[in-house]
Amino acid sequence: MKLTLLGTGCPSVDHKRYGAANLVTTKNKKILIDCGSGVTQRLKKANISSADIDALFFTHLHSDHVVDFYQLVISSWHSYRTKPWKIYGPKGTKKFVKKIMDAWKDERRQRIKYEARSSIKAFDLKVTEFNSKGSYSFGDLKIQYFEVDHKPVKYAYGFSFINNSKKLTISGDTKPCENLMKYAQNSDVLLHEVFIVGEIKETNKMRTKKTLHNVQNYHTTSTQVGKVALITQCKKLVLTHFVPTRFNKSKLINIVKKDYGKAPIIGEDLLTIKI
Repeated sequence: MKLTLLGTGCPSVDHKRYGAANLVTTKNKKILIDCGSGVTQRLKKANISSADIDALFFTHLHSDHVVDFYQLVISSWHSYRTKPWKIYGPKGTKKFVKKIMDAWKDERRQRIKYEARSSIKAFDLKVTEFNSKGSYSFGDLKIQYFEVDHKPVKYAYGFSFINNSKKLTISGDTKPCENLMKYAQNSDVLLHEVFIVGEIKETNKMRTKKTLHNVQNYHTTSTQVGKVALITQCKKLVLTHFVPTRFNKSKLINIVKKDYGKAPIIGEDLLTIKI
């Protein structure tokens, strides 16, 4: 099983850190998690065709995790996808997908009619919404999903991927919560988001003390994530979804290492980790 970080950024635009997206691959399956800004470009750079992805999983429906959804779908068609999309996400995913597809309906119909391609299966979207917890099997890969705490976002999820007795857990966006620590226990790799304390300063009325407090309050901070990793007893901690995207890397490593007991891996776009 391999994990490829396609986008390690946040809503702030950064050409070195694209929007949130990850790819999990096994010998016969490719699962995409989220489709933030630039996901199709990162897939191309990773030499993965969107035509070959077996399923798309959404952690939650914040824009920085889903904004390139239509680009992904239309790109897969242009890449000769000949099978329907299997899409899994929280409550509201069916409504979100329908609205996005409706917004581009006229443009899509014109393309289909004029370009006369042999298949439109790429536009056949099969959407499944999560319960509070559960699992799915894709060939040699089992995926567990579970609720995490990203309130006021009502429905947010993390995932554990299990293949050949190896376990990868992806936190999604969350503050520290029991569910994450429960499902991430003994993971070979824990991929976890992080809000880096002290790296964002108040600058103007758009970035007030209240704003910074509220953003920090529904994420896991740099002073918390090492403790989470220690409690889960994960073998490797990989950090992603950096808020902000530019920061002092050595300082962050030292802060997390103090709690975790060993250095975390600082995620970078297109970093691939074998599990």
